[in-house]
Amino acid sequence: MTDPTAVTPADLAERRRDRRILAAVVIWIPLAIIAVATIILVLWIPRLPEQVAIHFDAAGQADRWTSPSRAVLAFVAVSVSVTAAIAIACFGGARAMMRPADGRPSRLLARVRPTASFGPAVATLLAVVTLALTGAQLDGAVPSSWVAAVAVGGGILFAGLVGWVTWRALPEPERTAADAPAATPALDLSPGEVAVWTATASAPWPVFVLIGLALAVVLVPLVLVPEAWWLWGVLLVVLLVLATTAWIRVTVDRRGLTVRTILGFRLSHVPLAEVVSAADVDVLPAEFGGWGLRLDVRGRRGIILRSGEGLEVERADAPPLVVTVPDARTGAALLNALAGTGR
Repeated sequence: MTDPTAVTPADLAERRRDRRILAAVVIWIPLAIIAVATIILVLWIPRLPEQVAIHFDAAGQADRWTSPSRAVLAFVAVSVSVTAAIAIACFGGARAMMRPADGRPSRLLARVRPTASFGPAVATLLAVVTLALTGAQLDGAVPSSWVAAVAVGGGILFAGLVGWVTWRALPEPERTAADAPAATPALDLSPGEVAVWTATASAPWPVFVLIGLALAVVLVPLVLVPEAWWLWGVLLVVLLVLATTAWIRVTVDRRGLTVRTILGFRLSHVPLAEVVSAADVDVLPAEFGGWGLRLDVRGRRGIILRSGEGLEVERADAPPLVVTVPDARTGAALLNALAGTGR
């Protein structure tokens, strides 16, 4: 008898095809857009002044300048970094292509569709805005106050069009029973037995690097512009609070499911009375548009720190909650046992 959960050669071929298409969408097309824009900017350098405006205030007046070559390098660095982040989010955790409910492979392209659509769109936005603002300064021209607004508005329109085309081109997620994963079998607890499960999870190291860079960016003006200490001080506190969400502790006990930051701030709580069922699932950050406190196109709420194991809780009066955490199967089994579900 054929195992219905077996991965067939056709499944593997489809997976390889999906990965090639995804690479084209989130890597090669954005890099092509960046390359074309970079070539145009380099060709424009002889026609640009020694200092070009790279930032404009709310009134559309230039308030920050740099050399043309540095402006080009900044465009390339930012564009490539954003492209890399989107690609990592889409390709991370390839094993999560397996549906947790029936073991059959789900289409990678469909699962990462929300995030993949941003790849070409963001590259287009950065390219259009940069080219428009730089082109307005050719041959010593001084940009009018309306140029920045038009450049940003035009960039958003073009990016929206590109994102919509990409969204339409990628396959839609299949609406099957796999959208509500089968409950993990409940642990067999004896009458009166007390059990607690807890586990910690942390974001991958690139997230901590980004947090460190963000803190550095805030600390520099805090030191160099002390008269604006209140503004940079508030931003510093906000960043430090957000940084604590990069570590979480997930606990299942008689009170239900609780998710706290490493410092003890509660991020989410699901009482036992609201638990319909719990399941261990595999998670791709790209399903939720990246890392952090997120939601996906199916309405699920997510506390997403990394790809891989996750605990999904179907709630009675709220959308499902997904938390990425190690040993999620044990946590889901205990939560089902305590809530009297999954048997």
